[in-house]
Amino acid sequence: MKRTERRGLSDHWGAVVLAFGFTCAALAGCDRKREGPPPVPAVTVAEVTQQTIPVYLEYVGTTEAVRSVDIRARVEGFLQRRAFTEGADVKEGDLLFIIDPSPYQAQLESALAQLAKDEAALAYAQKQVERYRPLLDKEFVTREAFEQFRTKAEEAAAAVAGDRAAVKQAGLNLSYCTMRAPLNGRIGEAVVKVGNLVGPGQNTVLARIVQLDPIYVYFSASERELPQMRKQQERAELLVTAALPDESTHPHRGRVDFFSNTVDPLTATIKLRAVVPNPGKTLLPGQYARVRLLLGNKPDALLIPERAIQQDQGGASVFVVSQDNRVQGRGVVVGAAHQGMRVIERGVTLGERVIIEGLQKVRPGMEVQPKLTSPGQASTLTPASPRLPPGSSN
Repeated sequence: MKRTERRGLSDHWGAVVLAFGFTCAALAGCDRKREGPPPVPAVTVAEVTQQTIPVYLEYVGTTEAVRSVDIRARVEGFLQRRAFTEGADVKEGDLLFIIDPSPYQAQLESALAQLAKDEAALAYAQKQVERYRPLLDKEFVTREAFEQFRTKAEEAAAAVAGDRAAVKQAGLNLSYCTMRAPLNGRIGEAVVKVGNLVGPGQNTVLARIVQLDPIYVYFSASERELPQMRKQQERAELLVTAALPDESTHPHRGRVDFFSNTVDPLTATIKLRAVVPNPGKTLLPGQYARVRLLLGNKPDALLIPERAIQQDQGGASVFVVSQDNRVQGRGVVVGAAHQGMRVIERGVTLGERVIIEGLQKVRPGMEVQPKLTSPGQASTLTPASPRLPPGSSN
């Protein structure tokens, strides 16, 4: 009797477990049916546009002062005063240094005294000549005596001429004790401190002044680009913009004023120089500068936003959205940059739509939901996170 009851109880629980299993399987199947196909990803697209744009060649250049002057002592003496602030802008004629002038003032006064003495002697000798000239005609004096008077007068005149030269030199030496700025520019550190002995024999630079406005920018161009530059130069001046490499300053506009007369055979490049106004003095000599040289205009250039372009080892590519909203991976040949856009030489046509946002969510052949944006908005969108090239996988 007990065995029969146990068997019945076992059969009952087995039926319950089996029914529960069928129920779970049915519910799971219902959930899968409710999930359905994945949603179509939304992407932002921009159309390929066409316009005439300026064509630039880009280089890395170095800045150099148009004028640079070392301030040196021209007379020997103790440095008595420094009259400028180190690192400040100075104007031509501004007082810089004073060397103790007292020895040179004394030399000047001595030279003036000697000049006065010799001028008096000259006046006396000339009077003697004039007094004895009539007596020579009357033969009251001999020719030899008269010639002695005239020789003394000539010697006195020579002494006066020498004295005048000595006075001039003493005056120059005294003036050299006061050193002034020879040009407008920015002065650097005072290398020699007040109280030290300086002079031409020391060959010491006291300070240096560099002219900052305008400033030279030197750069090297490929010899293959030279014919294009010459062609543009026949139409107008070669214009450039120069800025710091990080573009932390506004570009400075200038012009090319010099081509080297030789090509470097090792690098196949030619040196050029541009004169660039620098009123804000943001460019300093010795800096690297990003140089853009205008070569004219390119008509009917095809443009897409810079951020639509992806780079990998195979080159540049973009995602194009077809008329039926399918994604196509397309290799492109990239040209010059222009205001957040990039010229495409080959690979897309006017009016095609390229993906600029949502690149990480799509693959070639996928259907997408495109949202069109204007070219101006497309070029100013916040850069996306790193993305995979078309056709690649995680």
